[in-house]
Amino acid sequence: MIFLDSDILSYYFSGNSKIYEKITETINTGEKIALTAINVYELLKGFKWRSNKGKELLFGKFLETVPVFSMDNDTINIATDIYANLRRNGITIGDADIIIASIVIKNNGKLVTNNIKHYHDIKELDLLNWLE
Repeated sequence: MIFLDSDILSYYFSGNSKIYEKITETINTGEKIALTAINVYELLKGFKWRSNKGKELLFGKFLETVPVFSMDNDTINIATDIYANLRRNGITIGDADIIIASIVIKNNGKLVTNNIKHYHDIKELDLLNWLE
């Protein structure tokens, strides 16, 4: 399963043809596209803050076609393990990124992001960058 990070969703909804093609290609191969509740929140708050009703409506239609995964007890345990391991090594990253990573890991997914530096210290996480 392919999870799209917030930056990739932003590129998609800004009309980036490369991201559009990769999403279409992924769907055509039978692989599932998914989101985390954190990514939905991050994108939707941006559309609402900018009063961008058009993109908000498009995003709503998009959400009808993809599953959205939230935290559960397993992802909480994974997230707290990630946090503790990173912190022991003197590394800090945002809680939202840790939660996104834990949801992707729990669901045996791959995270597509252009923010590789946000996640590269989470060794259990499989990362893809469709903009390289």
